Amino acid sequence: MKHTQRGQTLVELVIAMPIVLLALFAIMYIARLGVLNERAELAVRYGGIMLYNAGGTQYSAANIYANLAGSLPACPTPPVSILSDASPFPGPTSAPYWQPDASPAPTSSCTTGASGFGGSQFIASHFWNQNTINVTASIAVPPFLTGAIGSSAGTASTTLTFTHAANPGIILWCSTEVRNRVNDAITAQGSATLPTPIPDGSSPPPNPPNNNGSCN
Repeated sequence: MKHTQRGQTLVELVIAMPIVLLALFAIMYIARLGVLNERAELAVRYGGIMLYNAGGTQYSAANIYANLAGSLPACPTPPVSILSDASPFPGPTSAPYWQPDASPAPTSSCTTGASGFGGSQFIASHFWNQNTINVTASIAVPPFLTGAIGSSAGTASTTLTFTHAANPGIILWCSTEVRNRVNDAITAQGSATLPTPIPDGSSPPPNPPNNNGSCN
């Protein structure tokens, strides 16, 4: 190789190497962000499906007693430890490179709500429950990429809403009539007014009043 050819190769290397390195580190960053987004979705799905009925807590007697006060039941918050491949899944913890940054710390939340078709309150199938679950985590955007994608592009935030059949706590919250009857059955007071039987040949009585209205 001639001296001039070696010099040309060096110049080409100096020009091309920064571009190659920029592309390489950008690909590594995008791969890390992709893994973070995947784990955020996994945490949301785990919280929405597994934790909802974990241990039967939604259908336990303790849950019924807790909701006799008429408050909206709380929904489970997904564990952010999934973002690091830690508990509740078995196996080793991920290498630090694949974990979200410690600051700001990953967050998770769950907001519950209920809806209904209206009509008779004592029909449980008239109600359903929605849990809106969010998991947010972030990694720092490399300085050489902030000009192209911005500093906020390193945030992975996943939000999903899961619809479930109404559990006893939701039914008690939606229907004051059902809540009063359960309370009377537990306390043996029997003060709730029962529906009037329909006499033969008469028109049906009106539906019980919806004295809560929170799920219509």
